[in-house]
Amino acid sequence: MEKPTNSSATALNSSSTDWLQRSEYWRSDQRPIRGRPKKFRYREPLILCGHGAHIRVDHASLLIRNGFTHYPQKREEIRLFPGDADLPDRIVMLDGSGGITFDALTWMAEQKITLVRLNWRGEVSFVGNNSGYFANGNIVDSQKAFCETRRSLEFSRNLLEQKIHNSISTLENAFPKNNNRDLAIERLNNSYLKSRKLGKRFSPSALLGIEGGAAAIYFRAWHGLPLKWAGLRKKPIPKSWLEIAPRRMGWRKNGVNARHPINSMLNYGYAMLSSQLRGEIVAAGLDPSIGFMHGNSSNRIPLVYDLMEPLRPLVDWHVLEFALENTFSPEDCTINRVGACRLNPQLARALARHVQAVGTSTVVRDYVKLI
Repeated sequence: MEKPTNSSATALNSSSTDWLQRSEYWRSDQRPIRGRPKKFRYREPLILCGHGAHIRVDHASLLIRNGFTHYPQKREEIRLFPGDADLPDRIVMLDGSGGITFDALTWMAEQKITLVRLNWRGEVSFVGNNSGYFANGNIVDSQKAFCETRRSLEFSRNLLEQKIHNSISTLENAFPKNNNRDLAIERLNNSYLKSRKLGKRFSPSALLGIEGGAAAIYFRAWHGLPLKWAGLRKKPIPKSWLEIAPRRMGWRKNGVNARHPINSMLNYGYAMLSSQLRGEIVAAGLDPSIGFMHGNSSNRIPLVYDLMEPLRPLVDWHVLEFALENTFSPEDCTINRVGACRLNPQLARALARHVQAVGTSTVVRDYVKLI
């Protein structure tokens, strides 16, 4: 086996040191999240990452050991006691590896804590809660009947109108003033809100087509927004990463992998939103497999995607705020052999903390009242 040269060994050591520094930077990022409610307490998720994470019951309490993402790193332990006011509503594991005992699963079910696992693409790969078939039979019957009424189309229209309003708010508040932003706001207002285009009678597929057109205008305003980077002399990054690029990139149009750091961040943000909404839907006795707008989707939880629509721009707001406030390093992202962008686990954890404050209870409550 060929021995590495002095220069290559130096490069490897430098890369390891840079990875350590960036991991520690994001791990120590415990700044308070702006916009959180201060008057009323609410349960927040506990977010884990890395390899070797473990959850077990110890002396009637839940002992959680976070995983390792770099070396050297001090083992982080969290102990939760039953009935504590600060218990999380969810424990979210971002990729990584580890184990959990049956006793721990029982303990979490008793304390109404949901277990969520996200893979490195930011997709929800597992959600565990405290019951088997959780849906209420009467509510499920109402869901099925609702899908066949005119009210479902009206509710879909209202959700999309809220989404466009929230998209405009994100553009106005999260973006610096520029021509692209102002043009997108004007087009969304004139073409969709003031024209009452969504007030006409449409089928669900036609409404989704309108939503797609509005989303295209909205995301086009993102293109070309510069990102802050440091350390590029040590390690290069793709030129397209210097600014926000189109959501779908490159030659593999049907690929499931994000090819840009912002797209990876959005995937994690949407996954956090999806897991939170799914928990609210389950708690309300609803069946997430019965949708009214994405009902013909191949996805197993179309109701989650239906109710996510007006909340996506709020996640975008948090992701943009996070991205524009920070200066990134090449060690914050890696590219695999198919060109997919993968975030540093500690960066993903810091981002998940930032986007967790998006409220979901109102949209679920409105849906339950309507059916």
